[in-house]
Amino acid sequence: MTVTDWLKARSVELGAALCTAAVLIAGLAVGVPFLRARIPEVFLYSLCCVTAVLFRAVIDLAVRATVFAARSLRPPAPAAVRLERSNA
Repeated sequence: MTVTDWLKARSVELGAALCTAAVLIAGLAVGVPFLRARIPEVFLYSLCCVTAVLFRAVIDLAVRATVFAARSLRPPAPAAVRLERSNA
């Protein structure tokens, strides 16, 4: 996965989380009774949606950096030598 692909995927996830948070907070602003009865939960859920996406991105970057560092420190395994029989 290239950096551009990774950024596109994370931006889609972040956009979905922000959209969910916006819908919930807009529901509070409009006065949806179900949401108004649970104002702290709505804000907490909105915050958790966005934070979870950001936290996942940080973990993903950390794992990718660790794998990259491990691969760059260890020399690659030698290529397998193919033995062929001679017709002699």
